[in-house]
Amino acid sequence: MTHPHTTAASPSSDRSVEPRRDGAPIRPDRLTVSAAIALLTISALHTVAFALHPWWGAWMAGPFRTAQLPVDAAVQFWGLPGGFVVPGVLLALLILRAGRRGDTVPLYIALTLGIWALVCIWMVGPSGFVLLLIPAVLLLIAARRARRRAEHRG
Repeated sequence: MTHPHTTAASPSSDRSVEPRRDGAPIRPDRLTVSAAIALLTISALHTVAFALHPWWGAWMAGPFRTAQLPVDAAVQFWGLPGGFVVPGVLLALLILRAGRRGDTVPLYIALTLGIWALVCIWMVGPSGFVLLLIPAVLLLIAARRARRRAEHRG
């Protein structure tokens, strides 16, 4: 997954990006890696928050196929094994791979993640979805800086 404005030049040798206060360059690929790490951390925290409860045994027995479980069991199921964690980790690993290669991800990844988080926050109020705004914003900034870098070279 590469951003359409990413070039093949080595990002470590590019000094055309905005400097930080300490003079070091701000590279979009580092923001991309940071976003991936944030998403992996959120997935891990989500797992910790939902992992310890009494429904694992009932789920492993397969009652959703044959019986109606209590609402609490269904909510917990959609919170962990049937929810965000596995796709979140997979997305984070793809983003991490792009960042480590010196690339950014397409803008639609950041926009979709951010819009999804905002809609969920609107629906359920402040919750763990607020944390998803961190990788979304990092990816938005990375995309903007990658575009600026490409325009500067162009």
